[in-house]
Amino acid sequence: MPTAGELTRVQLVDGVYLHLHRIGLYKTIRVDVCLSTPLAAPRHSRVALSSRLLARGTDVQSLNRFIDDLYGAHYSVQVERLGAHQFIHLCLEVVDENFLGEKQILERGLTFLRAVLRGGSAFHRDQLAREKHRLAQQIADGFNDRLGYAQRRCSEEMCRGEPPGLSPLGNPADFAAVQADQLWAFHRERLATDRLDLFVSGDLRLAQIQPLMESLFTWQRAASPPRPRPRQPRSVGPRREIFECQAVREAKMVLGYRTQVAYDANGTNDYPALVLLNLILGGDGPSRLLKQLREEEGLCYYIASHIEALSGLLFVTAGIEAAAYPEVRDKVEQELDSLRAGAFDSRAIEAARHLLRARLLGLAEDREGFFRYQLREGLVGGRQSPETLWQRIEQVGVEDLTRVAGGLVADTAFLLHGT
Repeated sequence: MPTAGELTRVQLVDGVYLHLHRIGLYKTIRVDVCLSTPLAAPRHSRVALSSRLLARGTDVQSLNRFIDDLYGAHYSVQVERLGAHQFIHLCLEVVDENFLGEKQILERGLTFLRAVLRGGSAFHRDQLAREKHRLAQQIADGFNDRLGYAQRRCSEEMCRGEPPGLSPLGNPADFAAVQADQLWAFHRERLATDRLDLFVSGDLRLAQIQPLMESLFTWQRAASPPRPRPRQPRSVGPRREIFECQAVREAKMVLGYRTQVAYDANGTNDYPALVLLNLILGGDGPSRLLKQLREEEGLCYYIASHIEALSGLLFVTAGIEAAAYPEVRDKVEQELDSLRAGAFDSRAIEAARHLLRARLLGLAEDREGFFRYQLREGLVGGRQSPETLWQRIEQVGVEDLTRVAGGLVADTAFLLHGT
């Protein structure tokens, strides 16, 4: 029985992929079902609404009874974005039946997921009206997470006309035009053509799970549309600054950069250097931005950076006093200029490497992290394991970090501030 995760990928039919994460550390079986599609407007609003109707496909009382019958299984439905992809994500975690002596728990759970994904026989008008209202309210409530709101607004302004500028929750302005029968036909078309990834994590052999997945998730499908070519990074114009005034006590600053590095399915580009550079800059605790701007100069309450691998973007986020914005913005740019000039500390590089090694080599035992990593690989047609990525990061030198830092171009700055 393997304790560390082992991954096996199998294409069941055209456009349907089984990913078996065989691991013996848990007493449960986790199943993630992802139906993905290119992120585009106004299509993204229909995908979001259909996900809500799938989540409400059974009444709450019946759902609770079913979950109780499966010994307290965990179940969720979400709509998410990864780069230029939007996907409906169904997740079910059930107890491993080997610990109960009762059979068909997993099969019953998978049958339930299939029924949810298939959506019954129709979408009903009254249900759609309720979900339009609930989804619009969820989008409006997103402002309560001020940093998340500032991040979304920066992405919207920075990536107008591009997938990263769109919310996976859709646009409430599109909702009124969506009719129940049209949405049902749209969802059925997606089931026949869009990519379907089936992730199973637990102490299972391929011979146990593959026939079951084939019987439940390989319905008649149309020819899959051709995979879109990787997007080239958009050329950057003059840097823009966006200021938004709301009733907030602590200003939220987001600085967006184009990296000129797109995630490569073949594992041949500068992505490993970008990952390491981000960690050195602001990706974790002892980063340059945190040390210089917060600990030494006291210019911000917190500051961090992160990358969106499939979009080729890097963001610096911070909580600051609004009056400090020009100085903080310029200090961030000064730190980047220092990195562009090759001023890297060898101890900081090794500390970042050590942290990345622990994270990447620990992914196989982290169900959520491993699922996210492998989904990204699947969507770009890659097969790079966390171990392979770590081996490439080990080879990154100062010249690689300097080259990637030199490709970071400031695009959009967003400040959410009070009066």
